[in-house]
Amino acid sequence: MRKLCLSVFSIVCGLSTVSLPAPAQSPSDVFDKAPPAIDEALRTRVEAFYQAHVDGKFRQADQYVAEDSKDFFFAAEKTRYHGFNISKITYSDNFTKATVMTACKTELAFHGQKMPVTMPAVTHWKVENGEWFWYHDDSGQVDSPWGKMKAGPESENPVVAMIPRDPAAAARSILSKITVDASEVTIDETRSNKREIHLKNGSLGPITVSADPTGMPGLTVVPAKSQVGPGEEIAIVIQFNFDDPAINCKDCLVHPGVRPPITVNLHTQPIQQDFPIKITFTQTPQN
Repeated sequence: MRKLCLSVFSIVCGLSTVSLPAPAQSPSDVFDKAPPAIDEALRTRVEAFYQAHVDGKFRQADQYVAEDSKDFFFAAEKTRYHGFNISKITYSDNFTKATVMTACKTELAFHGQKMPVTMPAVTHWKVENGEWFWYHDDSGQVDSPWGKMKAGPESENPVVAMIPRDPAAAARSILSKITVDASEVTIDETRSNKREIHLKNGSLGPITVSADPTGMPGLTVVPAKSQVGPGEEIAIVIQFNFDDPAINCKDCLVHPGVRPPITVNLHTQPIQQDFPIKITFTQTPQN
């Protein structure tokens, strides 16, 4: 089925080693700013349109679709978002048309797992009978932060060449470049000990790695470093310090009755890919 315009352009560019110049600002840009009433009216309609996608009430979203685009919207695959934020609005045709770039929080299925991602969605809006309506732009061009561009390897423009023909496939490819060699470790809660797993950044750009607190005194999950360069591999150290002063009852740890496993998430940015690490506990028999 045809899909609404959804791009991983920001993810691809965020991991690219190509340095791109900032778009030049024209002296006329100051005159392109919409009057507040027009801008507020558009934002209200856009927010209602996307809120319907958050709520999963796509019939409500249809009321914001132009009549000549309702068939396309009806046939298009709908994506339910977890949140959104309007990033940029570009007006044209004397403020009767607009291109809206929105950062949408959603999930991407990869290897049987759903991973949270934030992806930019580009939509087109026009004024009809005094109201703003979403409409389908069939010009065959790709919207980007630098304006409309024609996608395809035949283009000699290095920026255009970076725009993927298949955004979903490009996103899956990017996610597959960040790997963790284990998703479960065992920790002995009766003594100080540690385990290591390894995260490798096979992408083209640097990433930031962090871990959630464990919520258990004495137990920490710490990346060897937070900034991981392209091609670099680091250790994720899962360590239990039996002598941690935050542990109020050490005798409780050595008595029979192993605590249930816990899961700690590793987070990677800017991809917003999470890796759950299951920590299972064991006890050394006491003499």
